[in-house]
Amino acid sequence: MNILLPFFRVLIDADGKIVDMDGDYYDLTQEGSEAVLEELVSAATASEEKVGDLRDYNLRYYRSGARKWSYGKTPDRNPVPETAPTAEATSSSAGEDAPADSDGGAEVHVRVRPAEAEPASTDGQIIIFMDISSEIATMQNLYRTCVIIGLGSFASFLVISIFFARWAVRPVEEAWAQQRQFVSDASHELKTPLTVILTDAEMLKSPRFDEAHKAQFVENILTMSNQMRGLVESLLQLARVDSGAIQKMPLQTIDLSGLVSDELLTFDALFFEKGLTLAEDITDGITIHGSPQHLKQVVEILLDNAQKYASPQGTVQVTLQKSGAHHCLLSVSDPGDPIRPEDLKKIFQRFYRIDEARAMNHSYGLGLSIAENIVKNHKGRIWAESAEGINTFRVELPMA
Repeated sequence: MNILLPFFRVLIDADGKIVDMDGDYYDLTQEGSEAVLEELVSAATASEEKVGDLRDYNLRYYRSGARKWSYGKTPDRNPVPETAPTAEATSSSAGEDAPADSDGGAEVHVRVRPAEAEPASTDGQIIIFMDISSEIATMQNLYRTCVIIGLGSFASFLVISIFFARWAVRPVEEAWAQQRQFVSDASHELKTPLTVILTDAEMLKSPRFDEAHKAQFVENILTMSNQMRGLVESLLQLARVDSGAIQKMPLQTIDLSGLVSDELLTFDALFFEKGLTLAEDITDGITIHGSPQHLKQVVEILLDNAQKYASPQGTVQVTLQKSGAHHCLLSVSDPGDPIRPEDLKKIFQRFYRIDEARAMNHSYGLGLSIAENIVKNHKGRIWAESAEGINTFRVELPMA
């Protein structure tokens, strides 16, 4: 309401002819301005509305009601009605002027050109034309800004949606890829013993071989069958862990110190037979929440790997101690061939073996993967380290 806009006024008589006009902002004396004024007056009077827009001229008009005008001899160039509208009349609505025009027959005294003759009275009205080019430009800029912001927001939303869609789908893609790799690896692992079993079975039926050869064929079949059984049991165990078997079991408060000590006693004889030394450093009183049978399996996997791949006459070190205020750390270290950094990242993948020859040692590449899944289900983490000829597997678990 405090903004003043440029406007000019036109006084017309009852026949619609221009009697006079005034306006400080507009130059109404230029050549051709009278024709333009006539067009503006014609367009304004042709409408039934008192207020309207003339978009072709970037103007808005306000037409007062019919009045009785009195003309005098005052020598003033421009007519100024004693009740002439002020700048507030330039707003887009009739505002407070509409009620003033409702009486329609009021007589208004106007000062006109000195060329006028004796005072006379006639009917007429005032039309106010206000410039709205700034308003139109503002609206166009607003539309343009809205379109730019809308397109920018849409593009940003599209990019963000694509990013989050890929982020959400990535675990599914990884799971699908792992499943395909798992099926392929499992098929490959089962194919070799099956081939041996079928081949030896066909040779048993052949009369060309004596009893000594047939006994060897039977031994091969038994060995491969045991290997297949071990692989199938590992696959079933891995499937049970993946299906959330640990979450479905009621968790117990476990004395992890006692559990590890018991497993060390079980493996002590096996280590002794292989000429290995088993050293321990177990902190008493460490308890956690979890599944005893699954955590026992984790310890068995780590100790079994240590006795398989430790250097002859080496010492396997097992430690269990607190790690911070709320966690405990189980470590199994053995001397052996160093594990390359790239293998340290892949060693927990299913069916991954650093040396394919380990398959002959009943190693299927599933033990560490099973251990990793069990540890993760207990909200812990497992990793491997290799330095100065010592390979170490560490398991960190939250304490009870």
